[in-house]
Amino acid sequence: MQTLFDSFRGGPLPWVADQLKFMSPDVTDAFPLSLLTTEQGCASLLERYLSFHAEDAAHTDKRRARISMWSQWYFAYLLPTWVIVSLTHNWQLPIRPERLFLSLQQEGLPSQIYLRGEGTAFTPSVEAPLLRFEEMIEQHLRPVCQAMADLSGLKPSIYWGNAAVRVGWGIQQAELVKADVSEGKALLDARELSAGRKNPLFQPLRPENPHDPESPLFRRQCCLRHELPDIAMCPSCPLLLAEKRRRIPTA
Repeated sequence: MQTLFDSFRGGPLPWVADQLKFMSPDVTDAFPLSLLTTEQGCASLLERYLSFHAEDAAHTDKRRARISMWSQWYFAYLLPTWVIVSLTHNWQLPIRPERLFLSLQQEGLPSQIYLRGEGTAFTPSVEAPLLRFEEMIEQHLRPVCQAMADLSGLKPSIYWGNAAVRVGWGIQQAELVKADVSEGKALLDARELSAGRKNPLFQPLRPENPHDPESPLFRRQCCLRHELPDIAMCPSCPLLLAEKRRRIPTA
């Protein structure tokens, strides 16, 4: 299995080789990510981070923004690498929360994700192009996004948007190693999942001009980072697009 990770060394995505690690008895500071599937568990896992930002956490809007930002860090640590490995090697790394563990930085942000188990091979299906992502969506993202929404008082769509942006970036990166990303693109373009359920990862970024795919991309869902003065505003923030359109004189 380590050979799979090592295959990325020396290529355009060397960071993939060390982004995820396997759980071992030597790891004593990692929390089970099953915590992220309940509101109470989320509160426990984010306690250090929110305590570090206690002044923000005391205000509803900023507390919500902090939780949203934590989710972005988390999704960035996990999802791109999972997607890249899947699309490049047709290998499904563990993704169920009970098989994942997380260590934290001093301020409570994610530091390292550990896997329990090596995963399984995946055989693509022309008839079911979204099957590759079903476990990621239903067993991981759905409970995690709901639990974080319960903790913050926000709609789950904000967390789905944060996750979808990271999935999309992983798909883009997989192209750099010549992976077949057709199934990834199909996922982000599908309004519905295979069972007819609404796809919460649908088009997280949209072009400013819908008739010009090369125009600047903006998020469908604001991540609320503009509420935090110590974090730069996202260049794809939909609030920026709304402001830009307000400044354009009407004919």
